[in-house]
Amino acid sequence: MRRAQSRQSSLTLVSIYRLPKRAPQLLYTLLQEREPRANISHRAMPSWKQHCKFIARRPYFAWYLIKLGKDYVGAVYLTSMNEIGIAVLKQWRKRGVGPAAIHLLMRKHGRRHYLANINPRNEQSIRLFRRLGFRIIQQTYELRA
Repeated sequence: MRRAQSRQSSLTLVSIYRLPKRAPQLLYTLLQEREPRANISHRAMPSWKQHCKFIARRPYFAWYLIKLGKDYVGAVYLTSMNEIGIAVLKQWRKRGVGPAAIHLLMRKHGRRHYLANINPRNEQSIRLFRRLGFRIIQQTYELRA
């Protein structure tokens, strides 16, 4: 337990908008590691140019790299509609990084409610957000013509 607590206490959030040189490559790696069943927003992997253009648009209210000690291990964001998204590098998963980063994000922004849009096949994320006290409020359906 001490090891998990020390990891969480050395966890920090570093704004992607203030760290432009390191952020794009880590974010691209996170996209490459993402399980196909986890995707809602991406049907195909974006090109490097598309990826950099997306970051430059500053699409989220707040967007952070998750830093654990000296290592950048993932990213977490908050939209203007209080939606949280998170991704952790494969080698750092199942170490308590995700829950700690989400708690840190929520403490930092102090909103009264938060949302998480999760693909129904992404069981790992569903378990994570349920453990954090989130509950299901809707199901969304899609038709592509």
